[in-house]
Amino acid sequence: MQRKGGVLRKSFAMLIAIAFIVVMSIVGYMILQFNSSTNLRVTRSFVNTKAELMLRSATEYAILALHGHNFTNGCLNDVNLSDDFFNIHIQYHYFLTNCNPTLCRCSLIQTADTNGSVLVYVTLTSKNPNFHIRKVRFTLQNP
Repeated sequence: MQRKGGVLRKSFAMLIAIAFIVVMSIVGYMILQFNSSTNLRVTRSFVNTKAELMLRSATEYAILALHGHNFTNGCLNDVNLSDDFFNIHIQYHYFLTNCNPTLCRCSLIQTADTNGSVLVYVTLTSKNPNFHIRKVRFTLQNP
């Protein structure tokens, strides 16, 4: 004895199975997209934090280089640093009572209290084209 509609039931079961596979593949694709965006966000956060720390370290290095410089040979105007991830450019601008623009990048001031103050301008840029980072930090170092 044969049942009526046996072929129709098998076809309906096949359609349900295909629909289930399609739905599960869409859910799997969405999970992969979410994970990849989360990984990118974590990576960007890590690189940004590393850039902040490198900028602070470069500023401290710039002040140490300023204190260790022999000013009888002229002023320290520029310092360039580099590592695997970042390029760092440091510029110094002096505030002096006897400013000589040919030797130093300086401004003439009238007050002796702030004579020898230095504006330290630190610029950090990333080498990686996927992470466009440019950070700037100003520090005024008094004598």
